[in-house]
Amino acid sequence: MKYTIDPQTLRDIPDEYEAWTQIGVAARMLGELDLAERALSKAFELRPSTAARLRLAHVLQWQGRFSEAHAEFAKCAETGEIPDFVHQHWGKCYFDEGRYAEALEHFRAALALREGGDPALVESTRIAITAAAARCS
Repeated sequence: MKYTIDPQTLRDIPDEYEAWTQIGVAARMLGELDLAERALSKAFELRPSTAARLRLAHVLQWQGRFSEAHAEFAKCAETGEIPDFVHQHWGKCYFDEGRYAEALEHFRAALALREGGDPALVESTRIAITAAAARCS
């Protein structure tokens, strides 16, 4: 985590955005969704960005608040930033909702943007496509 040292107290002063983001992501992964929502909302407040909004939308999705999550994913898509991540995570929202054909569309769009890029991201998208396609049949 990024931090500076206060020259008067010699205590660590964290980069607040990064700290709230790390807390929020860890809380989401641990299933502490209320904490995740509070932390990621604070991170978004400190530094509004597509990535911050995407993380918050992901928590809303995990909370089963699909309408709110879709609204946030739509706002992310409007920016045109990190479109592969937007499609990948929006697809996961549709997947969790049981809307597999729509999930598959987003996963395929993510793959088209990721082809030839980071192999781990490509593989993640291929796994998502396989899972969604299996449920579409």
